[in-house]
Amino acid sequence: MSEPTIYIIILSVSVFILNSNISFALKKNEITHENSLMVVEHLSQYASKKKNYRYFPQNYQSHGYKIIGKISGNDAYLDYSFPLIYNNESNFTIKLNAHNVSSVISQFGCEMSCFESTNMDGFILRTDNISHLKEQMNQDGFYFKSLEKDGFGINYKHVIQISNDLTSQIASFLLNELNRHNKDSYENRIQSALNFVQFIPYGVPHFDSETHSYMGLAIPHESLAISYSDCDSKSTLFAGILHHLIAPENIILVSCLIDEGAHMITGVAGLNYPGQYYNYNNKEFLLIETTVPIPLESQPSNKFKEVNIIPIS
Repeated sequence: MSEPTIYIIILSVSVFILNSNISFALKKNEITHENSLMVVEHLSQYASKKKNYRYFPQNYQSHGYKIIGKISGNDAYLDYSFPLIYNNESNFTIKLNAHNVSSVISQFGCEMSCFESTNMDGFILRTDNISHLKEQMNQDGFYFKSLEKDGFGINYKHVIQISNDLTSQIASFLLNELNRHNKDSYENRIQSALNFVQFIPYGVPHFDSETHSYMGLAIPHESLAISYSDCDSKSTLFAGILHHLIAPENIILVSCLIDEGAHMITGVAGLNYPGQYYNYNNKEFLLIETTVPIPLESQPSNKFKEVNIIPIS
């Protein structure tokens, strides 16, 4: 057999294997997303505000870990292995009830008559009827102050409050795990909570239905059940967990700009690592990226522009 023939055979086999692996990877992602979809739809079945979870998340990226759900009656059991700190891996399991989760989900959402998304990942008001906007938006996790660009948005403090039962259970688990490894410290509490959030797959949620809009946010229950989350969803989850572990006044949410556009991160005071800091209320807050696995000691410098503080305490 001639060398060109052998080369063509090897090339053909390689292309076949590569295409098979790509197809398998895509199929695997579809299957795991379908499993998560079943879980989140099961847990939200009694919600008064309907959501459309069936969009495949934009910019989906896995970091080697995923939350796996199993349905049993009105409950769902979630299982999540993740790096706690250093080389210690932990396994978190929790039972969520459909009635309870649906009740929480019903406390977040805004009438579609108020605002709509734009092609630039932003939102614009659909009406200038101020009385209607005040009545419809100043409830269930949203606020309206004015017709200006930044005069309306998500009330993240509300989202953290309605998720307290879930985030307190996560925080208790992290604290028990740190004590089990004799590693409890201020820094390790923050790092373990950060790892819990960062290793959840990344994906931009779009849950809007015909009647309600959610401004691209997955509340903590949804981030776990559907096993993906984006920057503001992850930052809200991180801040929610963290405020059970450290003083709430040491935590802020931060909206900002990066090269890719609008972004959200979390600021934490009382740390001494390299990175970008922001002075707020006479405290230096380390600005922490929550979307992808970056440890505390490797946080970026001078990346976050036009910083705007959102206090949670």
